[in-house]
Amino acid sequence: MEFQFPAINYLYLLAGTLALVLRVISHGQGDDRSSRYWNAVLLSFAIWTTGELLANIGTTLQWQLAFQRLVYLGVVTGVVSWLLFAIHFSGNQSWLTPLSVTVMLIVPIASLLLVSAVEWHQLFYSDVRLINRNDYYVLDFDYGVAFWVQIFLCSYLYTLAGSMLLIATSLRQPSLYRSQSLLIVIAAAIPLVVNILYVFGADFSGGFDPTSLFFVFSAILITIATRHYYFLRVAPMARDLVFRNINSGVIVVNQAQKVTDINPAFADIAKLNSDDLIGMPLEQLLDVTFDTRGLHRTELGYSGRVKSRHRARQFEIDSMPIKGYRDEFLGQLLLLTDVTQIQRALDEIGRLAHTDLLTQLPNRRAMIEWVDAIAARDTMLHPVLIAMADLDHFKALNDTYGHHCGDYILKEVARLIEAHLDSNGIVARWGGEEFCMVLTGLDWTSGESFLESLRQSIEDHLFKYEEQELRVTITLGMVQKLAGEELESAIHRADLMMYDGKRHGRNLVSTRSTHDAVL
Repeated sequence: MEFQFPAINYLYLLAGTLALVLRVISHGQGDDRSSRYWNAVLLSFAIWTTGELLANIGTTLQWQLAFQRLVYLGVVTGVVSWLLFAIHFSGNQSWLTPLSVTVMLIVPIASLLLVSAVEWHQLFYSDVRLINRNDYYVLDFDYGVAFWVQIFLCSYLYTLAGSMLLIATSLRQPSLYRSQSLLIVIAAAIPLVVNILYVFGADFSGGFDPTSLFFVFSAILITIATRHYYFLRVAPMARDLVFRNINSGVIVVNQAQKVTDINPAFADIAKLNSDDLIGMPLEQLLDVTFDTRGLHRTELGYSGRVKSRHRARQFEIDSMPIKGYRDEFLGQLLLLTDVTQIQRALDEIGRLAHTDLLTQLPNRRAMIEWVDAIAARDTMLHPVLIAMADLDHFKALNDTYGHHCGDYILKEVARLIEAHLDSNGIVARWGGEEFCMVLTGLDWTSGESFLESLRQSIEDHLFKYEEQELRVTITLGMVQKLAGEELESAIHRADLMMYDGKRHGRNLVSTRSTHDAVL
């Protein structure tokens, strides 16, 4: 058999070499699946052009038909890889169910099987012959039914669908990426137009099929986009980088509310194996991982605050729908932000706002808020007793021993009152050397006895400051808060009662009847 080397073979050789070079260039752009499918596209183009080159050097029908198998291996794997690349890059991996992948591969696999036995049937080519054109032997086909099925339902459909997905994805990117969408439009359109013209009889390459050459040209354009704009690297790799390294937990669920993905941060929150969580119903996952009493569930999703069962960390939870290109609901993304430190800071701010810094007792604001709740609960069962206490001769003690000594005395007295109260009420520093107590669960007589016992314990206590041993006394006044009476009014009456005790000699509990106190 004689061999030939038509001029177009130089282009096939160049195109095949370029495809392999582009594959090497693109190989380092990313390790995600869309990058691997792009590398498969380039390898397929190299196989396609190599098949065309080898077929064209032969001068017999058997030789050229034999290498059509290699050509179609490149064609079919190229368009399938192109579509898979586009699906993964556009973030629509959920489309690739076992059923959809099976349907997608029916026509490509059937085409390869038919081409492998093309000499024994007429389904792919109803007639094929070798003709001499411009002193070179080329194949001339009459196409069969299987060819048209393959060309429309595989080559054209998959190429067009993949191109549209890439264009749509590109158009959603920031303005920096808009130029690449134009490159993709051109890259997708040129080989389609060329192949359509060739199939329907246009002759602008001496009878040889130039489609693979233009697909390699398309690959060059797309590689320019990917290299110059980092199209493969920035968008999917950045999404993957954020997903895997964000400190917030992320849960992805499908339409059936089953977990399809979680990020490492959530795996750390749950303290469970990631593989065990995939496929788990969302409600089950939340109940296993969190105390969900603060979680709000609506038709729109989830919101609120939950506490992890591990280490009792608090998380703010928000959700957002995942929608497809036709605005159809595909699932939800849940974002969990750790607010443990923020909540601790807020709790501390709240505590400080209700705490006297010197004695660490509740302050006036805290007392007012607590009494409002306590009075409403206990007035029906027991009297609410209000007592005011004031240290005797405290100014003289400050003047004699200094303010540091006075601060020490106030803190010690506060400690003694708290210890004496136990669960019988609450105490607050009202201001200066004054303390306000609310006694609950005690009747009038028990309240008098309680305050007398407190007074006696303070009188008997030996206060040791530096090298000084000091004695302190306290005067107390008690009233019963009337039903519906404002706290300030009851405190004012207790204050008057306490000052009445001061006038009667100090170091005593003043408890005249409520009516006498008012008078």
